[in-house]
Amino acid sequence: MNPLANFWRSRPPRERTILAAGATVVAAMLFIALAWLPLERARTRLEREVPELRAGIAVLQRDAEEAKRLRSMAPVAAQAATPLASLAAGAVASPPGARLVLVDPGHLRLTGADVGFAQLLEWLSGATVNHGLRVESAHVEALAAPGRVRVDITLART
Repeated sequence: MNPLANFWRSRPPRERTILAAGATVVAAMLFIALAWLPLERARTRLEREVPELRAGIAVLQRDAEEAKRLRSMAPVAAQAATPLASLAAGAVASPPGARLVLVDPGHLRLTGADVGFAQLLEWLSGATVNHGLRVESAHVEALAAPGRVRVDITLART
């Protein structure tokens, strides 16, 4: 016969009760250690991560709306005929307080110590649409006066 069954039958009833109780306690401890604790840790981790994930979703939704808005804008002029040198020479007026200089045949530089931020954005939008320029690098620093900035922007043809 089975040696385990023989061992169990050879024990007195009180010892069987103690062994059964001990086995139950060991089984409960194994369940807690191997099943319940990992699930509880995962629940706690997810409880902490869900708000971060929801914030990430909100950012992605805002980015998607921005992408839709940008797609609906007028297309950039496909390589305007005006050379960059003539743009720098005055064919296009720079924003008030800024100066447009030709850096090399493919780049313009817009600098200004005190430029209106709204006018700068309007000018950049027009330069993008009308002259096919894109911002390659930009350093914009807020001044103490509201709506005024110091700019150093490099523009290139798209």
